[in-house]
Amino acid sequence: MEHSINDDEELLTAVKLLSPGTPLRDGVNLILQGGLGSLIVLSDLPEVLALTKGGFHLDCEYTPMRLFELAKMDGAIIISEDLKRIVCANANLVPDYEYSSEETGIRHQTGERFSKQTNKIVVTISERRKTLHLYANNQKYMFRSVPILISSANQTMLALERHIKSLIVAIQKLHLGEIRENVSLVDVITAIQYSEMARRTKVELDRHRIELGNEVVSLHLNSPEQEKVIENGFLVIRDYYKSDKRTEEDVLKRLQKLDDQALLNGGNISLAMGFPRDINSYIDAIAPRGYRILSMIPRLSSAIIKNLVESLGAFSAIRDASTDSLKDIKGIGEIRAQLINKEILRIIYMAEKWST
Repeated sequence: MEHSINDDEELLTAVKLLSPGTPLRDGVNLILQGGLGSLIVLSDLPEVLALTKGGFHLDCEYTPMRLFELAKMDGAIIISEDLKRIVCANANLVPDYEYSSEETGIRHQTGERFSKQTNKIVVTISERRKTLHLYANNQKYMFRSVPILISSANQTMLALERHIKSLIVAIQKLHLGEIRENVSLVDVITAIQYSEMARRTKVELDRHRIELGNEVVSLHLNSPEQEKVIENGFLVIRDYYKSDKRTEEDVLKRLQKLDDQALLNGGNISLAMGFPRDINSYIDAIAPRGYRILSMIPRLSSAIIKNLVESLGAFSAIRDASTDSLKDIKGIGEIRAQLINKEILRIIYMAEKWST
């Protein structure tokens, strides 16, 4: 199923509602420990209630114990969107069967269809398998036990560290090529490839962190430094995408549609960027706009960087520009123009020094 960065963020928000230590998760744990099954809808909007039949109208304050006691009945439990009230219990959900479901159990089929039709969060608890599933934003998430989750989180951390190291090496190689004006399309694609790999792994790690909730104290899951490396990696897209064929948003969407296996094929990334699939035979000159390198200059905002690039067109032109020509660009002025010239010289010097 295709999904975007926004989809991932919405799913993480939904998963967070059931993190260990939250009132909702406390109630769910009581149901699991009691060997019961349940179907819980986290919305009481009129369009949601219109797809239910029967049941008991309660409108009482939510407590974990009340949720557990009401789960002893067969029907669905409806909880208000702010999770503060139990609206009704033992309700019969009647979603349209035109909405597909790959689930086998009736409870899970109903939950998935109901979530897809209402675009609301539905939680299912399996009595037989003692498992917890969440349906949100046309996605399904299965919660795992804490020991399994911690083991998986540790493996995911190691994978993220590998991707970050590979991304740093790819960016360093690209950086030197930009300074020497001999960038290859292969270098660009490799940096983007590792950026997306790292981003996907970080999303998975965020899910672990949220799902673990108050159990996460034993794990150091990610750092601001890692996030900065990934962010810089994606500036490569802004520097190199073919603007006559794509927008930056188009490129991001195309990358997100690639599965993990397709992402390993550099030709797929090249196509997403607006270049030919055969990246090794591409011989045209390729140069950065300058977004990534300019982001290395302290106290230079993204708005000013955008003005610089739009005014001068490419990093090479920005590098060669005099203080007088820079100071007339919106938001720069004399002092900032001098800073930009000075910092670009420093960046070039450090790149050459690193290469030796």
